[in-house]
Amino acid sequence: MDDQTQRFICFEKLIGANSLAIDKNKKDISELQSQVVYLKKENAILKSACEEHARYKRRWNLRLIGLPEKDDENVRETVIGILTRIVPMSAERLRDTVDTVHRLGKRESAPTSNNVSRVVIKDARVCKDLHISFKEDFSKEDRLARAKLWPLVQEARRRGKRAYLKEGYALIDNKRDPD
Repeated sequence: MDDQTQRFICFEKLIGANSLAIDKNKKDISELQSQVVYLKKENAILKSACEEHARYKRRWNLRLIGLPEKDDENVRETVIGILTRIVPMSAERLRDTVDTVHRLGKRESAPTSNNVSRVVIKDARVCKDLHISFKEDFSKEDRLARAKLWPLVQEARRRGKRAYLKEGYALIDNKRDPD
């Protein structure tokens, strides 16, 4: 009988220890769940801030589409030459104004986006003569969002509504379309 009592006491201690461990685990899980909720909110805020930063840093960028590529080209000087024909000002002033000019992607690679961006300089005769155009430089996230939302804008316009794209979202009759 004493042996059975000892075993019973041992089981009670084990059950008690397990109960304490379970209570601690429940508390830890609850704390972790709270942290996950907080981190998800923080992550959404940081993601939004990163997207806005990408938009902001690209705000003054222009993409020049259609300029033929040449071996050993000085693309910056070529673009400054085009700009002096579009906006008559001295090339030296443009050299001070134009920060960085470079080509994107691998040489002779096909365009990777079907997105049609708003043309910045549309009717410049120089651009028509050279078969080139300037377009806004959107972040990858904005290009994807615009490609996804463009059919909604087209449909809204077809129905006679005022609709356009802005910074990764659609505005239809001055109401932001959900992302």
